[in-house]
Amino acid sequence: MHCISKEDLESLPVADISDKDCILFLWVTDSHLDQGIDLIIKWGFKFKTVGFVWVKKIKNNTTCANVGAWTMKNTEICLIATKGQMSKYKQKRNVYQLIEAERTGHSKKPDEARNRIVEIFGDIPRIELFARQRTDGWDVWGNEV
Repeated sequence: MHCISKEDLESLPVADISDKDCILFLWVTDSHLDQGIDLIIKWGFKFKTVGFVWVKKIKNNTTCANVGAWTMKNTEICLIATKGQMSKYKQKRNVYQLIEAERTGHSKKPDEARNRIVEIFGDIPRIELFARQRTDGWDVWGNEV
């Protein structure tokens, strides 16, 4: 497991390699929300909204809870940001924001999020940065795939 520094994330050429019409789904924890929005701007995107809220479950379908600075942590947020005109690609508007799924590997996001992104936008080119697995229909980039 390797955590990348804020500076290294900011220096990634995402603005240069992404299409002029592009949508970004960026996972953040609530304590790093401000850094997530800063990163969106540095990468050349405009923050729009929260796309998904993942309620983390453990094997027996109990809500996972970790001690936080203010409250017990049991969710992760996926922000939506756009560059250009992505609304013309949207095929569905009735996809739910709340995802309740089991927390598995460290930092591994639920498959349901990918499924919902495809449901919203259909079969357009997509890439998962910092992917931990290969997924059909997705390009992947990261040192763990």
